[in-house]
Amino acid sequence: ENPERTFDLVLKVKCHASENEDPVVLWKFPEDFGDQEVLQSVPKFCFPFDVERVSQNQVGQHFTFVLTDIESKQRFGFCRLTSGGKICLCILSYLPWFEVYYKLLNTLADYLAKELENDLNETLKSLYNHPVPKANTPVSLSVNQEIFIASGQVLKDQPSLIPHSCFIAPDITGLPTIPESRNLTEYFVAVDVNNMLQLYASMLHERRVIITSSKLSTVSTSHFSL
Repeated sequence: ENPERTFDLVLKVKCHASENEDPVVLWKFPEDFGDQEVLQSVPKFCFPFDVERVSQNQVGQHFTFVLTDIESKQRFGFCRLTSGGKICLCILSYLPWFEVYYKLLNTLADYLAKELENDLNETLKSLYNHPVPKANTPVSLSVNQEIFIASGQVLKDQPSLIPHSCFIAPDITGLPTIPESRNLTEYFVAVDVNNMLQLYASMLHERRVIITSSKLSTVSTSHFSL
């Protein structure tokens, strides 16, 4: 309910070379992250598809998974595929900030593509060490010789600061809206009204529901919308 940080871990994972091999962690932040169970399990969730037969276009660029511990605490994994689906960037967090993390993943992927690893590390370090922003608080990751977090007012007062990524901390107590919520929007595109009613009726009757799709991102968004 009260996570200490905005995120716990960021991984860069390379897909496995064969079915008998596990994905390889190429890089992690923070470097001293020591939960070996998480480090062993999360990479396997980064490639929940046949990497030899399925392309990134079929899978989709973003998807999400959830880990539930013995105390029923949920931690979300937000993923972005790059390099034709061979590399996955993953952010692990207790916060269900889907749009925020998808946007941050795009920023991190841009840093990697431009080989700006110092900027990437400094951005993550600033966000990792900053207290979790309160709901509806604007946050900007900005560069001015060094990277730091600034509120919207600071950026306004100091126009020399260049925002690299901006977001407003979501209010997770409110209901999601369209088109602001990517999950809800993609779910409404993929599922017609009759099937929506059948899904909700099945859930109210506590029936088991299995969602299938030819695209991983659609399965992911539909699952979290429900």
